[in-house]
Amino acid sequence: MNKINNKIFISTQPNNSYYELESSLKNTGVLLYHYPMIEVEESSFTTQETDLINNITNYNWLVFTSKNGVIYFLKKINQIFKSLQILENIKIAVIGQKTANEFTKIGITPTYISKSNLAEKFANELVESVIKKDSNVLLLLGNIANTTLENKLKNHCNYIRINCYNTIPVKNEYPELIRKVNKNEYDLIIFTSSSCFVNFAQLLIKNKINVSNIKAVSIGKPTSKTMKEYEVEPLITAQQSNIEGLVKEIFQYYKLK
Repeated sequence: MNKINNKIFISTQPNNSYYELESSLKNTGVLLYHYPMIEVEESSFTTQETDLINNITNYNWLVFTSKNGVIYFLKKINQIFKSLQILENIKIAVIGQKTANEFTKIGITPTYISKSNLAEKFANELVESVIKKDSNVLLLLGNIANTTLENKLKNHCNYIRINCYNTIPVKNEYPELIRKVNKNEYDLIIFTSSSCFVNFAQLLIKNKINVSNIKAVSIGKPTSKTMKEYEVEPLITAQQSNIEGLVKEIFQYYKLK
C-alpha cells in the first residue's frame, strides 16, 4: 500500500529551485502545492566591489556556499571580462556537489568540493586542510548568509566578502495557502531554508494563526534551529541536507507510520 498517495505537501522554496523537489515527487501520488516564500535577485555591486572583481587575480581562493552565488558571480565575470578565462588560475572552493555543478557545466572543476552542506563544517575544512595561512580569499555569498565562514577565517587568512545576490520575501498574501493551513488541509509543509520558514511564519502570524501547530519538515539542522525558535518542532530534519536526502526521509517517515 502506498502510504504517501494523495498526501498534500506544501513547498515554500523559491521558483528557481522548485524543479528538483517537483521532479523527486513526480509519479508518487503526492499532491504538491507551491507557494514560494522568497525570491532571489542579483545584487548591485558597489564601485569598490566592482574594482575587487576587476582585480580578481589578486586572490588565491574564491569561496562559494550556494549555486546562486556561482550563478550571479559568473554573470558578473562575463559582464566585466566577456570571458571566464580569467578564472583559470584561481583556486575555487565550494560547499556541496550542486554548487560545484554550476562550475563543471561550464568546464571548470572546483579545486575543493566539501561533501558537507553545513557552513560550519565547510569552514573548519577550509582552515584545517584547504586554504594556506595568509592566503587572499574572496567570499562570494548571499546577503542573508551568516558569518560562520568569516568568523573561522579571520585569524587564518585575508578575506573579503561580496554578496552576489539578495534573498528577499515574496510580496504575496497567499489566501489559498492561509485557508489550507487554517483548515488543516495539508499533510506536510516543506522548508528548505531558514528564510523560507521565517517568511512563512510571519505570514501566519499576520493572519493570527498559531505557527507552532504546523506540520513541518526541514532540510537540515540550521533550518530546524530557526523553526524551534518559533516553537515549531519539525517532524523530520534531513541528515543529508539536500532535496534528495529530505525526500528519502519523507518516504521513510510514511513507511513507518
